[in-house]
Amino acid sequence: MLQRLSRLSLHKEDQMSIANTAFLKALDRIDTFELDKSFPAFLSVIVRNEFIDQYRKKQRHMAVFQHVDISTDLPDNVPTDLNLQQEDASKLLFEFVDALPEGTRVIFNLYVIEELTREEIAQELGISYDLVKWHILKARKLIAEQLQNKTS
Repeated sequence: MLQRLSRLSLHKEDQMSIANTAFLKALDRIDTFELDKSFPAFLSVIVRNEFIDQYRKKQRHMAVFQHVDISTDLPDNVPTDLNLQQEDASKLLFEFVDALPEGTRVIFNLYVIEELTREEIAQELGISYDLVKWHILKARKLIAEQLQNKTS
């Protein structure tokens, strides 16, 4: 569960907070769990929903969708060798994703990692479908630009 949360949230404190709250909610709702179903899937849904709930709370307190210059957010130690092992390539990709503006990163992670549809993301976050679509396209564009910069 923490590995899944590490893909959604950058900060260990946030990850632990979400995990703890999700476990408490799972214990509170254990009577709704059906024995013929998968417990990891049951817990996974609770974790995803808790992540979305905490994201919404955070969104209320600060402007999330603001322009951030991605070139200043990239780590200095990004490897430049294009013949990276698969693990190194994955790490580099996650660094690019982590450098995205927060709102764009969250929507991109929900779309790519959680495999939610654009409609589901819009409904869960309470934003328009077009805004979700824009953030996904922006994330792809920014990641492609950073990859292009590393290859030239």
